Amino acid sequence: MDLTTAETQLTAPPPATGQRWRQARGLQFLGPVQGSGLKDPAFLVRRVDDQVVQLSELLHLVVRAVEPPRPAEQVADDVSAAYGRTLSVRGLEHLVTTRLEPLGLVVPDESPEPLRPARARPLLALTAKGTLVPAGAVSRLAGVLAPLFWPPLVALPLIALVVADVVMLTGDGFWTAISEVFATPVVVLLIYALLTAAALVHEVGHAAACRYGGAHPGEIGFGLYLVFPAFYTDVTDSYRLGRAGRVRTDLGGLHFNVLTVLVLAGAHLATGSGVLLLTALVLQLQMLQQLIPVVRFDGYYVLSDLAGVPDLFARVGPVLRSLRPGHPEDPRVSELRPRSRRFVIGWVLVVVPVLAAALAWALWHLPELVARGAEGVRLQQLVFDVAWERRDWPAMALAVVSIALLLLPILGAALAFWRLGTTLFLLARARVAASTPPSYEPTEAVAPDPPRILTAADFTDEVMYAAPAAVPTQGWRSAVYRGSGHLLNPGPSLPEQRRRELERRLRTPVDGSRRVVVMSRKGGVGKTTITLALGSTFALLRGDRVIAVDANPDAGNLAHRVAPPHDRTVTDVLRDLDQITTYAALRRYTSQAAESRLEVVASDDDPGIGRALDRDDYHRLIGLLDRFYNVILLDTGTGILDSANQGLLTEADQVVLVVRAGLDGGRAGALTLDWMDQHGFEDLVARTVVVVNAERRGSEPPEPMRRHFEKRCARVVTVPWDDALEPGALTDMSSLHRGTRDALVDVAAAVADNFVVDGVP
Repeated sequence: MDLTTAETQLTAPPPATGQRWRQARGLQFLGPVQGSGLKDPAFLVRRVDDQVVQLSELLHLVVRAVEPPRPAEQVADDVSAAYGRTLSVRGLEHLVTTRLEPLGLVVPDESPEPLRPARARPLLALTAKGTLVPAGAVSRLAGVLAPLFWPPLVALPLIALVVADVVMLTGDGFWTAISEVFATPVVVLLIYALLTAAALVHEVGHAAACRYGGAHPGEIGFGLYLVFPAFYTDVTDSYRLGRAGRVRTDLGGLHFNVLTVLVLAGAHLATGSGVLLLTALVLQLQMLQQLIPVVRFDGYYVLSDLAGVPDLFARVGPVLRSLRPGHPEDPRVSELRPRSRRFVIGWVLVVVPVLAAALAWALWHLPELVARGAEGVRLQQLVFDVAWERRDWPAMALAVVSIALLLLPILGAALAFWRLGTTLFLLARARVAASTPPSYEPTEAVAPDPPRILTAADFTDEVMYAAPAAVPTQGWRSAVYRGSGHLLNPGPSLPEQRRRELERRLRTPVDGSRRVVVMSRKGGVGKTTITLALGSTFALLRGDRVIAVDANPDAGNLAHRVAPPHDRTVTDVLRDLDQITTYAALRRYTSQAAESRLEVVASDDDPGIGRALDRDDYHRLIGLLDRFYNVILLDTGTGILDSANQGLLTEADQVVLVVRAGLDGGRAGALTLDWMDQHGFEDLVARTVVVVNAERRGSEPPEPMRRHFEKRCARVVTVPWDDALEPGALTDMSSLHRGTRDALVDVAAAVADNFVVDGVP
């Protein structure tokens, strides 16, 4: 069940070469991963060597599109059309050469098949694997046994197991069986043989559960777990199933073990055999062992499938790196959904200390374990010698098995420590190599650089002083920093670092002004609320002049939510336009929030007016505001076909599209983007920031809706529901919840990213 994963990049430096590619021989497309814990969809492809590779949607489309072989331009066009975003030929070549060719999925046309494609090397996995039962035979057997997973046939054996345990443990057969073992140790061989057969039945259970769900199991094989022999079943195809189907597959072996215990218990009751009784009880102990989630037993795979993350051990390193103070979140962690991310982080925080403690205990007691193991081996050698003299073949076999069981833990510990030491050595060597600058031996004399002339320009903070360490301002880190008298500085937390980076982005300098149109296709989605909150965020954190224009012709209330009613409106500004020549003169026509200093030009809500403003009126107004303000937000009406709104789009540098979290809100937003695409505003669509305004606590857009807008637009941000924004009256930004303020900063940073386009403001 091990997967090889690949990440995506859209652009890259290599120049286009007109290269053609084709799919590698024998690829099987298994479809999307069901119930994935990743934010974005993932797809599975099986290679001819049975290695299953997990791909992003983009890489999956590329692998599909290269067959039949054709020019790279055609492949890039087809992928762009299917993906919804433009993939250049340079980006296509980069994806193929750096991602897909090393994975053995795509090869240059007329080239041989890859000899050694990349394979997964998961931690604590089976090695030295071999096939015991071929896939065809396993599939046929699984098809016959699959009906045993009919729900009543799963529940009834569990009830029968409880009854059987009560009968076996309350009778006198248990102690009789123990006495039989001490009297005739050779029976341990029979118990071991029965447990080995039960292990094979366990693997058949995985295969039957996989087949019951609709997937196709592979071969049953054997391998070494460290140095312990173990069986396995290839059920990688179960990743096509939903979460319930995968968990059923994980627990299928235990279900067949339950059936095996019932058969053994019935045989014991019929024959009175103590061997069968002990085998049934030991098998249940092994079943409990299978539920341990810290190593690759059935319990580990159950947790993995519940989280929707194929290989939990592969996330240990990324999670630990992300938890280091002052370090950004690893992409292997940020790509997970919030629920899966919390699940994986919690698992890592439990498993790593447990495994570290077990490793430390084993290392500390290794000399004692070796000494006791050697003593046991010598004792079994004496038993073997005595049995040899008597030609007691069962006793000799038992002695050999006992010696093997004594040696295996010692060899396993030694191998584990060897692997750990080798890994640490390679990591240290790589770290040293990365930190050591390369040395060069020039073949000819190189003229020294001319001496640098010192000037007064060197007297800057950057040159004269070391950069100050970042200081935390929130949480326990800030308390430690202040409480220690600034002696201990744990640094800002990751959320605080991210917020500071967002604030740095939203402070992007503006040469002149930037016009941001805030629009929605439907009323009642909180467009005016987002305009107010976004404008206030800009005004609070940028420091330059920010103004919002209430361009809603239907009695907009933006000005009423900023300051007490003002007697001047946009109509007055247009009437006195020629007389407004200074900022002080214009300031008499605007309202201003006391806290954020956001200014607003109110719409005219006089019931006596006979016509709405048109595009020419707004063109004149924006021309005036451009002279005095750096950021201009335009709160439009809901009619996309309205002449004034179309004029505002023509004036816009950026669009913020506000939608509801539901399906109808997403459909209305998509229709707005469709209209803009078809009427010459494609560049605005690509720069659009979509704000999903939650109407109730915990509301989130469906994942397909989020992915749709992410492919078409620059950014998608969900602003959580906040009771401080609900009344529709004067709004105090300081009363917003922290999550709401953080989301608004995220929106503002995404808008500000487009204040500089191609390096030119």
